[in-house]
Amino acid sequence: MRKIAAFIVKHKKLIIGFYVLILLLSAVSMQFVTIEYDLSSYLPKEINSIKGKNKLSEDFNIKGTANLMVKEKELYKVKKLKEDIESLPAVESVIWLDDAEDIHKPVDFMDKALSKRFISGEYSLLQLQFAEGNDTLATRKAIDEIDKMTEMEHYIGGQAAVSKDMQDTANRELFNYSVVAFIIITIILLISSRAYYEPILFFAAIGAAILLNMGTNIIFGSISSNTHSVASILQLAVSMDYSIFLLHRFHEEAENMDQNSAMIEAIVKTFSSVSSSALTTVGGFLALVAMHYGIGKDMGLVLAKGVFFSLVTVVTLLPCLILVSERFSGYKHKILLPDFKRISGWMVKRRKFALVLAMLLVLPAFLGQSKLKYYYSTEKTLSTKSQSVKSNEKIEEIFGSSNELILLVPKVDKTKLKSMADEIDSLEKVDSVQGLYSMADETLPDFLIPKQVRATFESDKYTYFILNINAPIEGLETKEIIKKIQSTADKYTKEWYVTGEAAIYMDLQQVTSQDFNRVTIISIIIIGLILLFTFKSLVLSLILVFVIQLGIWINLSIPYFLGSKLNFIAFIIIGAIQLGATVDYAILFTSRYKENLEAYKPLEAMKKTIEDTGRSVFTSALILMAGTFSISFITTIKSASELTLLIGRGAFISLLLVYMLLPALLLIFGPLIRRTTLNWPKNVSEEFVDNQINVN
Repeated sequence: MRKIAAFIVKHKKLIIGFYVLILLLSAVSMQFVTIEYDLSSYLPKEINSIKGKNKLSEDFNIKGTANLMVKEKELYKVKKLKEDIESLPAVESVIWLDDAEDIHKPVDFMDKALSKRFISGEYSLLQLQFAEGNDTLATRKAIDEIDKMTEMEHYIGGQAAVSKDMQDTANRELFNYSVVAFIIITIILLISSRAYYEPILFFAAIGAAILLNMGTNIIFGSISSNTHSVASILQLAVSMDYSIFLLHRFHEEAENMDQNSAMIEAIVKTFSSVSSSALTTVGGFLALVAMHYGIGKDMGLVLAKGVFFSLVTVVTLLPCLILVSERFSGYKHKILLPDFKRISGWMVKRRKFALVLAMLLVLPAFLGQSKLKYYYSTEKTLSTKSQSVKSNEKIEEIFGSSNELILLVPKVDKTKLKSMADEIDSLEKVDSVQGLYSMADETLPDFLIPKQVRATFESDKYTYFILNINAPIEGLETKEIIKKIQSTADKYTKEWYVTGEAAIYMDLQQVTSQDFNRVTIISIIIIGLILLFTFKSLVLSLILVFVIQLGIWINLSIPYFLGSKLNFIAFIIIGAIQLGATVDYAILFTSRYKENLEAYKPLEAMKKTIEDTGRSVFTSALILMAGTFSISFITTIKSASELTLLIGRGAFISLLLVYMLLPALLLIFGPLIRRTTLNWPKNVSEEFVDNQINVN
């Protein structure tokens, strides 16, 4: 490593020039990375609801859906609006009352089930079907066009409208919380650094890594909206400490040697702890790849790649920037962030209290996090003030709850299809069934059924029914209704597909039911092995993993005791993220403690370790908290707010445990650690562990 460090210091201008070139290439390539907002696309292709969704797309060209409710007494005006909407290129079809009834005859003479579904007093409800998915630009533009052309009072709800609001909100808020995070992190760096220009160096190094990560996402083609919204801030927050550790070590070494030699020493001495920290963070993120739900792979690979780039830029680019910028060394100021010298003795003395408190928290924290409930619905993640949520509420107020499913079956005997539709319609909680053979008499010859109606509901191979059920989008009640629909369809045909939001959420729950435990176990194993390799000690590895894992349990138990639910993605991935991102604190602390044991007795070494690492780790934790809390408090997207709140709170909890609980465990298990760890300092007698040494 020393030879590599010497090469970096000697060729600093060449390295900076190389980075300029590859960053320009990344800036270009990132323009070709698309953002995927349809989270159902990450579900396994073989599950029933996704098969049904894909067949609707292939056979009927139906990829996105929405509901339009208009306030208009004159039905012929609604029909005119429908025809205008159908003329839009992005609209595949519009389903309304006129597809099965003569709107010129009195409502009392119409089929009551149909009229109730499409008209209610002065209101009419039209079902929009788009040629592209709910999340595409074409569908979003079509919704805007429909909004403009509909002059009467109207409300646009449904999946496509929710997706549009989600995208618009994310795009609008991403800039806002990024700016706030940047300002707060800059302030933290300024008060914790020695020079005004040092934060610029940090942002340049990690910013380069972020740009490299965004540019190389082109190898995936697309990344999920969840990953896109948090990846850059998370990468900045979890890897900024690498820069801080390197610079602080450089300042220490520069007190006794020239700058070039000091930088070589700083790189060599920092690389071990920083690379171990990066590897554990990468390991935590890579554990997400084990999720059955594909978004884990998406987020895990992007974040792991980002942390790797951060490690590379900190070790190669940052040293060059520091040395080149030393000409501005006169622009210095006093470090404003308090050090830990005044409280280090107090913290060591309170180690037994911290240990007792931690032991009291273990059981309730573990049980609390194990009972935490979570939700899947996309609509629940939007603010109640968003237009689509308000529209859905208004539509539900006028027409009742609208939870639509689509049942897709092969074209078989018409009478059989009619019987199936009638039986499903008779099921409790099924409000209506719309399809070719529920809207038209099955005895009618095909040529008497309007061509447009036939094209809407029937292809060469399949026909489908729109089912409206009186139940929430997700929950046990909804699951039971869907199972009854599936079993009814199974009596009439062995090939059937039930899709729609509720069906997809039910399948999603089955797919992800084991993901939390799987990710937790794999992240612990990966990080445990990295720690084992780093410290060559099973006991130390277990202690460090336990400390951070306790922090995760406490973090996840808080929403349980507050009676809150979490979005399922936040629930599944927080363990891997918190373990990978904050075990760095424990690694740096333990590495420095080992180093101090060479010259000090255990209690003195512990006090010195808190003093040596306190400011660096506290700064790192503050940055992670600032980056995530800024998103949590600003964004109106509930899922993003929950995830970032968990990460920020987790950083704070882990920081407390590393500086209160970890010292107690390292001192108590000191003799065992010494006997079971390769190259652990042996020149200090263990009898000092319980001595009453003045650590004030």
